[in-house]
Amino acid sequence: TAGLSSWRAWSSGDVDGMMTHSWDYLDLFSTVVIAWQWLKMAAVAHRRLKPGAPDEARLQGVLSAAQYWIQTELPKVGTLIELCRANEDSYLKARPEWF
Repeated sequence: TAGLSSWRAWSSGDVDGMMTHSWDYLDLFSTVVIAWQWLKMAAVAHRRLKPGAPDEARLQGVLSAAQYWIQTELPKVGTLIELCRANEDSYLKARPEWF
């Protein structure tokens, strides 16, 4: 399993093994955190949104931006999780002389 292989890499001092999917982990967690923040802002906007409110346009914008992030960016997390689980390593095998 990926969790165990990551642990083994860390415990053995295998820096390349530990760093294999570091970008994917960062991308995954940042995408989730941003979605969480959009969800919080959308909840507030939804509660405050009243027809004719002075900030109606801004609140609609928050709802639209949150919808965009949650429907287009958040689904990418599944792919990142699978990359980390599978421990895909083709780029580690590549050598500079091949290019």
